[in-house]
Amino acid sequence: MFGVGVALLSSFALHAGEPPNEPVLRIDPGEHTSKIKRIATDDAGSYLVTASDDKTAKVWDLSEGRLLSTLRIPISSGNEGKLYAVALSPDGQTVALGGWTQVGDSGSSIFLFDRATGRIKLRLTGDMPGVIIHLAFSPDGYSLAATMGSGGLRLFSVSDGSLIGKDNDYGAGSYSVHFSQDGRLVTTSWDGYLRLYHWMGNTLTLLRKRAIPGGKQPSGARFSPDGTHIAVGFSDTPAVNVLDGGDLSLDYAPDTSGVDAGLSSVAWSRDGATLYATGMAQNQFKGVGQRYIRHWTKSGRGAALDYPVTSNTLMDLVSLPNGRLAFGSVVPSWGVIDSTGKRTLFHASVLANFNSLLNSFTLSSDGSRVHFGYEFPGKSPAVFDIQSHGFLSSDTPGLISPSLSTYGIDVTDWQNTTDPKLNGTPLKLAQYETSRSLALLPDGFVLGTEWKLRAFDRTGHERWNKPAPGDVWAVNASQDGRWVVAAYGDGTIRWHRASDGVEQLAFFPHADKKRWVMWTPSGYYDASPGAEELIGWHVNNGKDQAADFFPASRFHDRFYRPDVLTKLLATQDETEAVRQANEESGRRTQTTSITQVLPPVVDILSPDDGTAVSTATVTVKYFPRTADDAPVTGIRVRINGLAVTLPDERNLAVVKTNGVREVTIPIPAQDNVIQLFAENKNGVSVPATLRLTWAGRKAATEETLFKPKLYVLAVGVSKYQNPDYNLGLADKDATDFAHAFQNQEGKLYSKVSVRLLTNEKASRDEVVDGLDWLQREVTSRDVGVMFVAGHGMNDNAGTYYFLPYNTDLDKLKRTGVAQGDIQNTLNMLAGKAIFFVDTCHAGNALGTGKTRAIGGSTDAFVNELASAENGVIVFSSSTGRQLSQENPKWGNGAFTKAVVEGLNGKAEIGKSGKITHKGLDYYVTERVKELTHGQQSPVSIAPGGITDFPIAVAE
Repeated sequence: MFGVGVALLSSFALHAGEPPNEPVLRIDPGEHTSKIKRIATDDAGSYLVTASDDKTAKVWDLSEGRLLSTLRIPISSGNEGKLYAVALSPDGQTVALGGWTQVGDSGSSIFLFDRATGRIKLRLTGDMPGVIIHLAFSPDGYSLAATMGSGGLRLFSVSDGSLIGKDNDYGAGSYSVHFSQDGRLVTTSWDGYLRLYHWMGNTLTLLRKRAIPGGKQPSGARFSPDGTHIAVGFSDTPAVNVLDGGDLSLDYAPDTSGVDAGLSSVAWSRDGATLYATGMAQNQFKGVGQRYIRHWTKSGRGAALDYPVTSNTLMDLVSLPNGRLAFGSVVPSWGVIDSTGKRTLFHASVLANFNSLLNSFTLSSDGSRVHFGYEFPGKSPAVFDIQSHGFLSSDTPGLISPSLSTYGIDVTDWQNTTDPKLNGTPLKLAQYETSRSLALLPDGFVLGTEWKLRAFDRTGHERWNKPAPGDVWAVNASQDGRWVVAAYGDGTIRWHRASDGVEQLAFFPHADKKRWVMWTPSGYYDASPGAEELIGWHVNNGKDQAADFFPASRFHDRFYRPDVLTKLLATQDETEAVRQANEESGRRTQTTSITQVLPPVVDILSPDDGTAVSTATVTVKYFPRTADDAPVTGIRVRINGLAVTLPDERNLAVVKTNGVREVTIPIPAQDNVIQLFAENKNGVSVPATLRLTWAGRKAATEETLFKPKLYVLAVGVSKYQNPDYNLGLADKDATDFAHAFQNQEGKLYSKVSVRLLTNEKASRDEVVDGLDWLQREVTSRDVGVMFVAGHGMNDNAGTYYFLPYNTDLDKLKRTGVAQGDIQNTLNMLAGKAIFFVDTCHAGNALGTGKTRAIGGSTDAFVNELASAENGVIVFSSSTGRQLSQENPKWGNGAFTKAVVEGLNGKAEIGKSGKITHKGLDYYVTERVKELTHGQQSPVSIAPGGITDFPIAVAE
């Protein structure tokens, strides 16, 4: 419930201090990872901004639901940085953010961001003692109102941040502020009063203060578009009242029959004809499982109609043009419904939902294997094994449920209450802290709550507690007494030492059931293909500048350490695990701070994202930020995933004033995605992305002007110079793959050139010559494809090698094909590049084939190759340390069989006649699961900036 949580937080003391300089390791899967407390839109309904407890705000394009940017304020540990309030100026240019936002001053701050660039324009300060609960722009965009958990109302000038007016006379937190078109504003407060003000220029005048019927906790209040009425929703009752907009007298009460809880958020349609309300309520006559938006016609006087939109508590509503309505929820998710209640946009949560896991959250006796469910309540089960870094069968035996009672320890009232008891005696929790989960330890028990993970001894004395990144929905303890493992509301499962509660390991399984990442507190990690971007480092830039985020992929060479994670269970100490792993691999311990090895950051200043263009070139102004001791040494540009050669790369584009640079880029006559990358000695930046809409004359498609050429390098080795390495079907896989693409000549491609290397023809020299051939032949209009099947392995440093026919493992660097040889070729191709790899710990779990791996995993190589700056689409036969299966009955490995079937027409979606890379991905994924009975999971990764395109034509 929104109000209770904020009421508690507003009572905490705010601690002064500068934002920390050290990077903060965080999850960022592209969607929010905690409650979406508030949402906001502009007058035109072009943008939606969501603000979350996860300490970020996200800007979305409402025409497509696409994420435009993530706004990051300076944050610290604990609550500092949680965002409870957001407003978007009427013109859509300025985003205001607030919440638990004290960054070194005596009170809270409000941050004004430029929506287009993501930069902080101004930080508002001044006599704001409580957390910021709600924000609203005036209709002209010149003023901003803020209400707080304590301290009442503040009104600021947006132009210079000066304080226009304030009202401290509030007996409790204020949860809503809203402007009318004619110079009034209304606030709610849990002291039971509504307050009506008039503001003009630098004057704020209280017109009326009135306690209203309906409930003691008025939460949301909104003027009707014409200002004649104010709708009010409550947190403590299901009432909604409509008041006179002048004297706050009750005019009428919409029908709320059948509603079982508070309707704390209200909204009017833009024409005022429809009133909406939502909150924690469910319709008691329609059963549980869905949350509704209640809808009344005739401005609230008409009959009630409920629109089911999600299964989770709804937090906020915002009216959009054309009868649409946007909503945000606690899970977190957000969406848009039309005037009929139909969902037209919906962003579901990307988190595994651990709520109500209870006995479904089971562990192996040593804590190395964990069973959980992706969906509520415990559905879509999965088992992850830390030691093998991969998923096992969901019915893996030997996993144990948490123990809930034993002689002498009887914990009661612990499930979703604020007063759990030990042997009848209340346990000491914070006020309003809700208990969620329980597990016994050999000498006590551990309690998971809304805010903490707490361990107690047998007498109820607290031994330790640790802040929780979300509700502790489930907890378990390993039978050996060494680990406490908790499932949190942010979608993570974390391993804590039972002795002191110190976290040693975290695991995030993405809700797509493909990607996962696992990491230590210092950031050593392992990740499945495509998952390196799910975590990274938040870096503050002081209290007046937006913070930056660097995905883990930017520090792959330093922090990608599966070997460290494998050591953690035995050592229970990250430092010792690193020492042992370094000793075995010959690596040195890294002592340099991340802040000393940061890559650059690129801010695009103009044109705005979504700008319409009709010229053959576009000039992009940008600002590269980098450390003084690491100047920018290069600029890269990709358009729609293809590399662009700049006219004079030595100049790093033209430098203008104050470090602003510009680059003129030729663009094709179509919608385009431009990516800018900056390099320094530490690495390559995260891409700065600009989307341009083509407004000129529509050019004929490439296919009507000319057909591209296709170049295929297919390598498969079944018979090795050393017969101990021999395999079964790798050579046939390469042959069949090549023939499938050869059949496309004269269809999608004007010419298909194939270089097929199998067995003794696939020597190291021949494979390297084939790479040179690809790079030499592929032009910007062509497609280059590489396929490899056979053995692959990683050396002690983690470098991947494909093993050609004449490999000598004692001379791997000289006789193997290193990942750098493949990567450097494919990312330098002038045209589109696609890589198919079937060496991922390959073998046949059915027992009828050979093993296609001597050691290691391709995950790291796949992640590097498919990073945005390389622009390569990668298809991998399996993920993690899975076995890639082959079977003589299929005539191929499972992966290649699916790929060839897909290219020959089975991957066609609908009746388009074409097979796109996304269509092929979908078909291959499902077909391989079918062939292997779910034991193999192929992966496809397309870097950002590459749109779906056809790679074959169906028969």
